[in-house]
Amino acid sequence: MKDANDDDDFKPAVVTSPAENSMTTISRHSFGDSTDSFSISIIESMKEDYGLFVWHCSIVLAEYVWQQRKRFSGTNVVELGAGTSLPGLVAAKVGSHVTLTDDSKRSGGAGQHEKSVRPK
Repeated sequence: MKDANDDDDFKPAVVTSPAENSMTTISRHSFGDSTDSFSISIIESMKEDYGLFVWHCSIVLAEYVWQQRKRFSGTNVVELGAGTSLPGLVAAKVGSHVTLTDDSKRSGGAGQHEKSVRPK
């Protein structure tokens, strides 16, 4: 059985939404080990502009935030051009007070001006 790491031509499964007839996929991202872990699933739009799917650099930044979680706990974080917001969501999970911003003309993602995310 092959996975994404075995084949450069690997394509994610695509789910077609009959209501909107748009191509979407779900990307899943896990952080931590078995004792201290969580995962985030993000619905990506494959027909939209570049902002509504998870960029590779977003995954790297989210992993950095997770690895440096003690530094980010209790801090204020602003994610500009957040799109799918993966780094900002991880920052909120580790205890940051997060403001996500993105293009107000686009629906989905952080969209609609800005949203504040508070850890629970």
